Amino acid sequence: MARELRTGDPVEFVTSRDAAAARARESGDAELADRIKKLRKPTTAAWAVNLLADREPCELRALHDLGERLRNAQRELRGDELRELAAERTRLLDRLTGRAVELAAERGHELAQTGREQVSQTLTAALSDPEAAAEVQEATLTKPLEYSGFGLDDLAAAAIRRQSTGQEPRPERPAKATEDSGEAKLLELRHRLRDTEEHLDAANETLQRAEIACQEAQERRERLREELAAADSELRDRRRDLEAARQEHERAVKAKSSASKALGDR
Repeated sequence: MARELRTGDPVEFVTSRDAAAARARESGDAELADRIKKLRKPTTAAWAVNLLADREPCELRALHDLGERLRNAQRELRGDELRELAAERTRLLDRLTGRAVELAAERGHELAQTGREQVSQTLTAALSDPEAAAEVQEATLTKPLEYSGFGLDDLAAAAIRRQSTGQEPRPERPAKATEDSGEAKLLELRHRLRDTEEHLDAANETLQRAEIACQEAQERRERLREELAAADSELRDRRRDLEAARQEHERAVKAKSSASKALGDR
């Protein structure tokens, strides 16, 4: 049920969820009805990833397989293979992100740049973490997954450099001044990258909280609209009842007046 609801049209999520909960309750399964009622509406980016997982399962398996090959190559420091897999990683993420955006657009929901970035971030998380990959493949996400990093460690990066230059490291080789400068620059860039990643993580968390709060407000608004529509319908019924009662009262008053007059004439 969660997969069906979270791959359906987001505009109809609340109505479909409440209808499913009502059916479960009518069938006597109150526990299932409560679980369905608690299901959260996915953000647009999460919904797009759910669509991708539901419509393109083979592509998601390819993403998982690539992640395994990257991890194996990194553990064994196979520089040439790491370089090739890194390029394949970029191509696959771009293709899957584009496909998810396309699937959403086909259903009338255009993703803004922020949404597209969140889709890419979620797919990158699935690439880097088998547990995240399993979550994505279930097609039941409610919010984008965070990318905690699938970067090459220092040894793997060094392996790529050795393979590309054809040089092997020499043990106990004195470092040159230029190499020291290059390493210092590399360290500085890594620190800057780490700072920007932390800032991006914080911004992503703030954005996700705001999106969830916005969705909750939208769901409350939809529920209130439904309640208002029901109240309007009931009010119309009560007004009709009131008008009918007034007319009946008027007829009764006239009948009493006629009876009193007839009695007086006698």
